Amino acid sequence: MSVSFLEDTAQPATDSAQRTWRLLAPDWADLDTVWRNDSPFVLWPVGNQPLLAHWMDEAVRRGVEVMELYVADRPAEVRGWLEGAAYWSRRVRLIPIGAEAQAPAEADRMDHLPGRQAPPLPDTAAALLSYWFELQKQWLGQRSPEAMTIDQLHPSGGWVGPQAQIHPLARLTAPFWIGARVQVGPGCEIGPNALIAEGAILHRNVSVEEACVLPRTYLGRNTRLFRGAAAGSVLLDFCRGCRADIEDSFIMSPVIERSLRPRPLARLVALICWVLLFPLVRLFSRSPQDRRTVRGCSGESIQLRTGGTGPLWCRRVSWLRQIAAGRLRWVGILPRGKDELAQVPAELAHAFHDASPGLFSLADIHGCHEPSDPEEWIHAAFQASAAGENARSVVLQNLWKIAWSQRTNSSPA
Repeated sequence: MSVSFLEDTAQPATDSAQRTWRLLAPDWADLDTVWRNDSPFVLWPVGNQPLLAHWMDEAVRRGVEVMELYVADRPAEVRGWLEGAAYWSRRVRLIPIGAEAQAPAEADRMDHLPGRQAPPLPDTAAALLSYWFELQKQWLGQRSPEAMTIDQLHPSGGWVGPQAQIHPLARLTAPFWIGARVQVGPGCEIGPNALIAEGAILHRNVSVEEACVLPRTYLGRNTRLFRGAAAGSVLLDFCRGCRADIEDSFIMSPVIERSLRPRPLARLVALICWVLLFPLVRLFSRSPQDRRTVRGCSGESIQLRTGGTGPLWCRRVSWLRQIAAGRLRWVGILPRGKDELAQVPAELAHAFHDASPGLFSLADIHGCHEPSDPEEWIHAAFQASAAGENARSVVLQNLWKIAWSQRTNSSPA
């Protein structure tokens, strides 16, 4: 099943002919001054999926054939998410607008869960965070044992996702939701009104009450999260309407998944290529090499040496050794140092942090072989987004062209 897009300029069919449902995504970007989320509110998670996904599910339940989405806040990102979701066989017409007032008067606002009454609309940054958490609690409270879900009803009354590991000495108080592949250590206290998203790790004696732990977030031992949210290294306080960036990884940090590293077979191939090619390059190429300190797959600092002449594979032949060591992938965004990461636009910083660097990138197809190229970050942002798998396929299809590309005058030295 997939989402098929209609042209934005097409005239909408009559509601009676194609059962069109008009929806308006709220534009609360100006209110989001605390979290500073990379995504528009309609893509903020509510339970186990973004808010927009709940409305897509409702469209299926209603038998809607065509959905018109009026979006003022980052419509390109909404479109990208819809293209990568592939869960609903519904036609979607996404219509970018300059302001909410430009949407039809009859459009339903997607600022709450379908079928539920919206809490009082927020007017401040603190109220926006509290509003979002109220939606989380509504979703948690409306879950039914009769509903089709991959989660299982826990004996204590909450919900637990597949492959979740909960220590026998952990204390669970309903309502709560523990997502897939979550690890809950001994002495942890979960609930009431606790949501632990997929891939999160709670060490020992962690308390989560009236709070959310977002995907792939680690909470260290003896920490307490109350009326707030933990997102990687960002701590949000619903009561005070503020945030704190935690630099001590033993307290809070993002969980780096092993999948970010290259697989054993990819590492073995890289080792073989390095052993065969590196001596040849050193024998026939005497050009000076540029040395840079960049961030590897798991956030570690690595030294990369890049040649100044020859085809791209020749200039980057020493990178193969880093792939063999599991610090780079074959395909990923171009490796960046600390200073280069600091220059990434704030709304894209999280995506760049989670993306794996690689030997070949989407930017290489467009002749951007260095992060310092003024257009490189655009291609890297696309590759680091939800469209990353599609970008990887494009890179692999053009691998021969990329490997033999030469340095151009526009490429930074």
